[in-house]
Amino acid sequence: MRIKIENEGIFMILTIMTYNIHGGKDIDDNLTIYGISNFIKQSKADVIGLQEVDTYLGRSYFLNEIKYLAKRLKMYYAFGPNIKIGLGSFGNGILSRYPIVKKNNYHLTSTGERRGLLSVLIELDSYRKIWFLTTHLGLNSKERVMQSQEILKIIKRLDYPVILTGDFNETPENEAYSIINHVLVDGAFSANSDYYSYLDGDEPVRIDYIMHSKDISVESIKAVDCNLSDHFPVIASVRCNFD
Repeated sequence: MRIKIENEGIFMILTIMTYNIHGGKDIDDNLTIYGISNFIKQSKADVIGLQEVDTYLGRSYFLNEIKYLAKRLKMYYAFGPNIKIGLGSFGNGILSRYPIVKKNNYHLTSTGERRGLLSVLIELDSYRKIWFLTTHLGLNSKERVMQSQEILKIIKRLDYPVILTGDFNETPENEAYSIINHVLVDGAFSANSDYYSYLDGDEPVRIDYIMHSKDISVESIKAVDCNLSDHFPVIASVRCNFD
């Protein structure tokens, strides 16, 4: 985090990431969680929203992935399980260089695989806090519309600047994205950037997002082409404005 003091007030610059880690595996089902930890470290990200995180599942060698990443990166963490599988679970995670002082995991209306929204309040310093959220929307378009409406009801109750990250499973032309974009700003448009984060067959598409409230702006945003997951990580430099 960098702090700037200008005539208008105090600004904090954070590096934010959203990353669907595919259970810590690449497209060939090779375990890549060690490489993911190294990538996050090299990125110098301050806060990371993760989707498709495994804990104690056989397919990922019974590793608690979010705890593993937090330990290796020396970061605070939160986990929001959405699906129980035997003794293990599957859901969203958040990593933060700064203390997490509150956590809520919301189950969203789901017609297929259960989806959720993980929300944390992060204390940047003694005076300034932000809400950081991550989600993974469903595969059905009507389901995603319901989920986006539920997310906005939660966001409208929050009392600090908001950053929402996640895999929306749809492009900006679709309805759930538009519903959220009526309240939050898409970081790609904020930074006048064009990136793609997933290959749908041979077609590059943008389905992974960093969105923010209007008291935040994005100075730059990009997706990094790497093969540690079936998605590309998206990284943004975010400016939080505090009076």
